[in-house]
Amino acid sequence: MKTLLAGVKRLELQPKIGTDLVGYSQIQKTLGIHDPICVRALVLDNEETTIALCSIEVCFFLSSNVDQMRLLISERCAILPENIFFFATHTHAAPAFFEPENWLISPLQTVADAVVEAYENRQSAKIGMGYGQLQGYSINRRFMNRPVDPSISVIRIDTADGKPLSLLGNYGNHAVVMGYDNSYVSGDWPGYSSRRLEADFGDGFVALFGQGGAGDVNPLTETVRQKLAAGHPVEAIGSTSTMYGHYDKNTQHSWNIGDRVGTTFIEAETIAIAYNKEVMRVWRSIEATQNSDLWAVTVTIDAAPAPDEPPIPDTPEINHLRQRFKQRSVSFDDPIEFDVMVIGIGDAVLVGHPGETFSENSIALRKLCQQMGITHPVLITYANGWNTYLTPENAYAEGGYEVTAAQGFGLSRNIQDRILTDILPHLKAKAPRSN
Repeated sequence: MKTLLAGVKRLELQPKIGTDLVGYSQIQKTLGIHDPICVRALVLDNEETTIALCSIEVCFFLSSNVDQMRLLISERCAILPENIFFFATHTHAAPAFFEPENWLISPLQTVADAVVEAYENRQSAKIGMGYGQLQGYSINRRFMNRPVDPSISVIRIDTADGKPLSLLGNYGNHAVVMGYDNSYVSGDWPGYSSRRLEADFGDGFVALFGQGGAGDVNPLTETVRQKLAAGHPVEAIGSTSTMYGHYDKNTQHSWNIGDRVGTTFIEAETIAIAYNKEVMRVWRSIEATQNSDLWAVTVTIDAAPAPDEPPIPDTPEINHLRQRFKQRSVSFDDPIEFDVMVIGIGDAVLVGHPGETFSENSIALRKLCQQMGITHPVLITYANGWNTYLTPENAYAEGGYEVTAAQGFGLSRNIQDRILTDILPHLKAKAPRSN
């Protein structure tokens, strides 16, 4: 059996104070740094294939940033560009990654440094995988009485002599505990989680986090929990549904599930503590072995609407979003393509979606993979770019914020079906059973 090597590195990003935080339509000027935001890199090498995983504590980044970071890394170490996998934690309390003036040191360079140093830190390692679940800390923000994906995935990496080295955790829960009234840089609840795990395990341990199917899922904080318990009319984000009576934004007691005003850093920490408790329960159940299977493929998806699809409406909201996307070098008139990366690590298969995916699609992917014998499928979103909401077709009849965003980007309403269709041959090729 080939020897499995693993190396890790954590570096802090260096945001400028006074820049805008990204993630909400309201402008938030940073007044300071509440907690550091970091880049965390894990490099795995089986002497034939080398793969780099890199978790970045920002809201999102663009595919052009991915190309730049891959070039910087491949110039300095022997990792193929197509084997480098980046994903954002999606904190809404960080400056825009893709605007250089927001940073004291280029975030592209910081990411490259982290991956290269992780490569240089490689040592013999063991790996294992496990699943858990976390109930009661997330809520469907489009229809509050619909399910969310409670699954937590943990990939454990130890040194050859059994010392904890790293983990990759995965859970679908928007990093929006801190609302648009917050003016301090923060990793939100995933940042708290990683820092606490690293403090508990000690020096040298690196805890990566990848978002799951969080596109229609918000944190169920204590503030939100108390508002729901009060039983006043509440409207979902995007106005798709209401609960507890007639909603009227002009009345005193009506409120919106997307209104994050008044939440606290303690609430972010509370969710992180609950998540970490389940992560550690799963961690203790995992037996790490010298399973050294590594592979990676990238599938290019045609994301443009088909001629037989209903035309995208010409509305002020959609036109406004088109203009915002053009500012990020996205033209509505250009052909739309994006890459989906599929990675095999031991018994795990990671699927990276470059955008925001609903909980139902995360569950469907995991079910399909497990039925094929892939025991540990993991969906990671905000991966290798951002193409707004990768909304399922069935949501279009209901409308809402996420659907409008996808239409503003010019995406096909069948995008989830296309992704699954195009990656399925690669999943089948690696599956123990495909029928």
